[in-house]
Amino acid sequence: MLVGLALFFGGGSTYGPLVWLGTIAIAAAGTLFVLASLGRLPWPALDRAGTVFLVLLAALAVWTGVSVSWSVAPDLSWEYFNRGIVYLAFLVVGLFVGAAFGVRTVASGFAILLAAVMAWALAGKVVPNVFPDGARIARLRDPIEYWNGLALIAAMAMPLGLWHAVRREHPRLVRVGGVALLYLAGLTLLMTYSRGGVLVALAALGVSLILLPQRVEAVAALALSLPAAAVVAVWAFTEPGVSSDLQSYDVRLRDGIQFGIVLVFIGAALSLATHELLAREHRWRPKIRWELSGRRLAVGAVVAVLLGALLASGGHPAAWAEDGWDEFTNPTSTAGTGPERIGNLNLNSRWTWWEEAWEIFTDHAVGGAGAGTFAIARRPIRTHLTFATEPHSLPLQFLAETGLVGFLLFGGALAAALLAVVRAIRRLDEAEAAAASVLSVAVLAYLLHATIDYDWDFVALTAPVLAALGAIVVMRRPAPARPRWLLAAASGLAIPTLAFSLAAPWLAARKTEDAFAAIDRNDPREALDLSDDARSLNPLSIDPLLAGALAEEALGDERAALKLCVKAVELQPEHWRAWYELGRFELRIGLRALARQHLQRAQELDPLGPAKDALASATVAP
Repeated sequence: MLVGLALFFGGGSTYGPLVWLGTIAIAAAGTLFVLASLGRLPWPALDRAGTVFLVLLAALAVWTGVSVSWSVAPDLSWEYFNRGIVYLAFLVVGLFVGAAFGVRTVASGFAILLAAVMAWALAGKVVPNVFPDGARIARLRDPIEYWNGLALIAAMAMPLGLWHAVRREHPRLVRVGGVALLYLAGLTLLMTYSRGGVLVALAALGVSLILLPQRVEAVAALALSLPAAAVVAVWAFTEPGVSSDLQSYDVRLRDGIQFGIVLVFIGAALSLATHELLAREHRWRPKIRWELSGRRLAVGAVVAVLLGALLASGGHPAAWAEDGWDEFTNPTSTAGTGPERIGNLNLNSRWTWWEEAWEIFTDHAVGGAGAGTFAIARRPIRTHLTFATEPHSLPLQFLAETGLVGFLLFGGALAAALLAVVRAIRRLDEAEAAAASVLSVAVLAYLLHATIDYDWDFVALTAPVLAALGAIVVMRRPAPARPRWLLAAASGLAIPTLAFSLAAPWLAARKTEDAFAAIDRNDPREALDLSDDARSLNPLSIDPLLAGALAEEALGDERAALKLCVKAVELQPEHWRAWYELGRFELRIGLRALARQHLQRAQELDPLGPAKDALASATVAP
């Protein structure tokens, strides 16, 4: 249930939904800790690698919190610490669930949830009222609120679909459902127009084919499902109400209903054909004498890639590769938003963001610029106005924001998790090991995708993956439980403490917004009270200070307003906006010399920002 809430109500990369979802997760994990500490529940057992993974991930979360002390935007680092705590809570819940129910049950539940997400996303195409914002941008993205994130959901679902389709211990209807899941995932993936998602899905399928011994059945399932999905997707690309931006409601409804009919018809035909093939499996399967070894699959994949590159290049692979690299690293062009982007190699500024992240790391090698601060830290070195909250690469993100220490903690946790997964699969029986293997491939898909995107910012993506990983690495046999009263008390106290840490920045932001609204309606006294409340909740943010300065200015106390602006600069001296607002205020009250000095500093911290125009006004003689 908790994972389902995260998937459907994660709210994209925004902080607000993390507050209530995280509070539930922290309460659930804390309650499980209390019950286990009191001997009411068995403790999940971990081997040494699993324990190291848990400790290093917790240390990474703590390190993001420690980075508040040197962060260029400590309020953002606090929020990132809270995000890490929430992810730890999901991992803990996954450990307890995996110990109680086993990895096969978790894998099946995970597949059902992913299928529900993709079905909901496609329903928004069939019935426009399900997702009204689809009129603005047609790319499939709801409920994750990010097309690449939804593509990752589809990629993670594919190995689970294969597992359900080929394992003979599954009932026939479950196997038919596995093929239907592959069809649903393939269609969803193509409707997101996500190139990275397609590559990750292909990699996940390749690894799944190597791990699953039923390779002939797996290839048959793919041969049935993916072409069917491609046919529906290619047809949908020709329907403006399904694939084009800014279409009217009538066009979306008309084309959406047609899309729904085709989707259901092809899906039903696929399911019927699969059912009939499985009913006759005892006849056709023995006739296939050859087997697909891992080596044959690898050779076939290499040959397919080489042939594809040769065909795409028109017989000139070297020139094609050179042109592709130029397009790959070109920061000024975009891949577009329509289906045609699938064949485009442009990274949409990612290469530039990766270079910026590396430069930030070299300037802050040990501790980084502060967790969650890439959007601020890149301002002095950015070369164009494209907006990015993160560099769209999790390894580079940890390097830039948490430095070498954070990166090593992340890498160490990853290595320990890999070792724990391998050991878990080896100690499980054959059926459980197969489930653990494909669930591990889903986690691998997340890691691959995170190298080219900012998946860590999405609770709908990261929290379910960590819960699944916890269910994989935990040992099914629980450790003996005995009462530990001190740990139970500490766990109980941690729940409200962490919940307050999670909620305080959000409450402060709400009060700050209310303060600005009070200023707009000419009620500066209320605005000042609200800004004071916001400051008490979040003393690390400059926004309450700036709201309070506007309120003091409206009340006629310019000295108090100036003092608050100076406090904002002292709080975040590397933040361009603090200097910019100080300079603008000084310009309004006639302190032109100081305004020029401080606006110059704002421009140094953001050469492409608004300080340039304000500085021009400050240099004009009074």
